Amino acid sequence: MENVEGMNAVKTVCWGALVADAAAMGFHWMYDQDKIKNLGGDAPEFFDPKTSSSHYTRSAELESTFVHAGRKPGEMTQYGEQLLVMIKALAKNDGQLVQTDYEQEFKSFFGPGGPWVGYIDRPTGRVLYNLEKRSRDAYEQARSFNNGLTESEKDVLDDEVRVCFKFYDETKSVDENLEVLDGWVLRKSDYKRDPEKDRMKIDYCRNMFFTVRDCEKELCGDIGDDQFPAIAKLPPIVALYRDEENYDEMVELSVRITNHNDKAVAYAKVYADMLKSAIETRDKDAVIAAAKASANAEISEAIEDALAMLDKPHREVGQFFGPSCHLPYGLPQTIHLISNCTNYVEGVRMNISVGGDNAGRSIMVGAILAALYGVDKDNGLLHSWIGKLTKRQEITELLAEL
Repeated sequence: MENVEGMNAVKTVCWGALVADAAAMGFHWMYDQDKIKNLGGDAPEFFDPKTSSSHYTRSAELESTFVHAGRKPGEMTQYGEQLLVMIKALAKNDGQLVQTDYEQEFKSFFGPGGPWVGYIDRPTGRVLYNLEKRSRDAYEQARSFNNGLTESEKDVLDDEVRVCFKFYDETKSVDENLEVLDGWVLRKSDYKRDPEKDRMKIDYCRNMFFTVRDCEKELCGDIGDDQFPAIAKLPPIVALYRDEENYDEMVELSVRITNHNDKAVAYAKVYADMLKSAIETRDKDAVIAAAKASANAEISEAIEDALAMLDKPHREVGQFFGPSCHLPYGLPQTIHLISNCTNYVEGVRMNISVGGDNAGRSIMVGAILAALYGVDKDNGLLHSWIGKLTKRQEITELLAEL
């Protein structure tokens, strides 16, 4: 593992985020702060969810919900896994965010037949549904193309177009991929060749190809959701695009892919600018100033409220703003935490202690703290904590490509 001197910003913020998420998993969505304190003591990180599971209780006051049955210390929640999906998609494209590739990685991991066995939050479920609906609607629209083919002939050809997309070669042009599709279509022709029928089949498949391809520009994020999955993909996007002209555009796209919601975008842009400042200045006062500079009126008020409570314990502040899953609750807590903590470990522990959706908050908390305090420094992210991650080898290999 590299020291911070040899670790670029992308690696630093991604490790910071992923480790913080895994550290919080054992007490994720436990709302009883006293139970977290009694069980986890002063070091609640990487707590075994098998031990904490029996202590989750629901009441009118407390919404504790245990969702990580079967998971082990060092594994990540769905938030960390969404970030890892983004890292995979970026690695596939030399650090470039390509909407369709992220969506495909997302569907392959969280969707039916994928490796994820665990909780599916609302935005994830909506994205999976919308991706399938977008594709199904496009194919149905394309089938309305009427050039004389029978329905049974169309059924066979539909499969060829689906295979074409599955094996689409990004290194070749669209025309070259269409030539491959034409060849597959012709191989399905009767042994008694009919040039006119062959042309009809090719025209039908090409129309379907472009209809489906055009629909992939449509975003499938949850339009009604302003929760933490919106910011789970931000760390590598900010680190990679912070000096690029399309920085704001890429930040917004990374949010809308899962949370196609204006409020989510507004809060995410503040989080992104905080992380950008942390990377560039390593000064927490500059981070708070960056938040103020990019905040709208609603967010500005929340920031000022948080700063007015700097003398209050963080657990109390978390309860005041609300420890659940929404960005308007989490951002002022992050402001308070960044202002008060003095090192990565302390900040992660403060976040866990609040309870509720501490894992959702942890992605940007961990990324910002790692950017501020570095890796393997006296006050930075510990290598021993990185070593606890179950997927550390996979993460190391992927980050090496960015």
